[in-house]
Amino acid sequence: MEDIADLLLCGLDFFMMGETMLSFTQSAFTNLPHPPATTAAPLSGAVPARAPDGVDRISRLPAVVLRDIVSRLPVKDAARTAVLSKRWRRVWRTTPLVLVDAHLLPSGSIGTGRRRFSLLGNDPRDLFGGPRGLADAVSKVLAAHPGPFRCVYLLGTAMETHRDELELWLQHLAAKAVQELFFMNRARTMDNKAHLPAMLFRCTSLTKLYIGFWWFPETASITRTIAFPYLRELGLFSLVMMVEDLTFLLNRCPVLEKLLIDGSRVPVCLRVRSNSLRLVEVCQCLAAEITVANASRLERLLLWEAWGWDAVGISNMSSKIKIGHAPKLRFLGFLVPGMHKLEIGNTVIKAETMASPNTTVPSVQMLALQVKLGTRIEARMLPSFLRCFPNVETLYIQSENDDYKFWGPQSTGTGKLNIKFWKEAGPIECVENHIKKMVLREFRGTRSELDFLKFIAEHAKVLEKMVIVLTHGHSPSDAIGTNLRTNMGSANWANACCELMIFQSPFHSEGSVWCYLAAFDLSNPEPFDVSKCIGGKCQSH
Repeated sequence: MEDIADLLLCGLDFFMMGETMLSFTQSAFTNLPHPPATTAAPLSGAVPARAPDGVDRISRLPAVVLRDIVSRLPVKDAARTAVLSKRWRRVWRTTPLVLVDAHLLPSGSIGTGRRRFSLLGNDPRDLFGGPRGLADAVSKVLAAHPGPFRCVYLLGTAMETHRDELELWLQHLAAKAVQELFFMNRARTMDNKAHLPAMLFRCTSLTKLYIGFWWFPETASITRTIAFPYLRELGLFSLVMMVEDLTFLLNRCPVLEKLLIDGSRVPVCLRVRSNSLRLVEVCQCLAAEITVANASRLERLLLWEAWGWDAVGISNMSSKIKIGHAPKLRFLGFLVPGMHKLEIGNTVIKAETMASPNTTVPSVQMLALQVKLGTRIEARMLPSFLRCFPNVETLYIQSENDDYKFWGPQSTGTGKLNIKFWKEAGPIECVENHIKKMVLREFRGTRSELDFLKFIAEHAKVLEKMVIVLTHGHSPSDAIGTNLRTNMGSANWANACCELMIFQSPFHSEGSVWCYLAAFDLSNPEPFDVSKCIGGKCQSH
């Protein structure tokens, strides 16, 4: 495995190093779910336990309430409650442990909460009070608490420098029934070779697992009886992980509901066969193929910058997205016409493909597409993609700059498009009879964008809202916004009651950032909506 992975990593050095490493690290560490404990109200600032009459009413609360209180404290403050009284001494030891390694650091030495750590600043040994400071503190807590462990959140250690501790930590976690584990190697370069111990597979009590910046264990030597019988949520960040290892892992998660793959360090080939998965999110990956073979409960397939890859490198960015049996799939995107080779059943969707029972996914109600509307070879695929999803009610379009050629040679079009192209596209069921809301992001005011919007306005009979988000640096009151209102005012709207809404971009630079937390929330009715996300962080969390 190492020889193959070394070869792949060498071939991708130009893609993965430098700014890309910084981007992957920041997205991983800032978009993890928040731990259940907080430093917002440390014990030292708490209201005195005794009332003015001298009666300690807090200590008289039921034990279950006291344990809930202690579980919400940073681990140092939680342990300090043991000195309050004999009753409190028993509380910490019987409270399921919540350990966030950042809470073990000296006050003010490093950011926590939404800020998390300073990721790429000082050497970790300087931050943690010596080369073994934080690792030793983690070891002591894991050994001292009898368990069970509710949540262990380890983000702050450069793990390759503490290999002796890794096996011991995982032994404690397995023996004391850890439920939620966030185990991220604080790597500084993409060529680090920190190997994740196979002892991880002994943590069979896990319900939630996030691991990042590791070389995944070679599964060929792991017993086939190993499984994660209770694991429902899995996040994989920037791993060196071969196809067979990913298959091995997923096959041993019988109740897994949510899967996130972000920034894999070798090309991803994902084949979904599951009766439990409800959400799959693949972001910032080289993804040769994503196949939904048989997923009876899958509701959401969410893609963001899931580029293709071939043996030559990124000169050919095509990637196969195949949808087989997924009867409950309602949310799909961002698909990239011209780059993603869409296959439904056994039919490859081409520019001339017409709708038929064999080429449609009628369950999809919300569709997101990323397209260069002014480049023929991408935009000519758009009508065919739309025909594949006849019942879409909400359509998101991420408008890409026509001059940006990152996707490779296939992006160089053979001519600009105009309104005639869209009028000759033929009937599109979802546009004419089902789309109620359309959002176009990164609007630059180009002729091709205006022609596409007019086409939608003049054919969407039940469209209620057309939402336009201007690209960075423009406002609804400037020339682009004014020209947009003028052009759309001259359209012969199919639904005269449709509301046109124009917004300024919420971001500080061009390009709408993907909001990991919003997308990974099954209760969120619009996972593609970034209006509540600033800098990739969901403000509702």
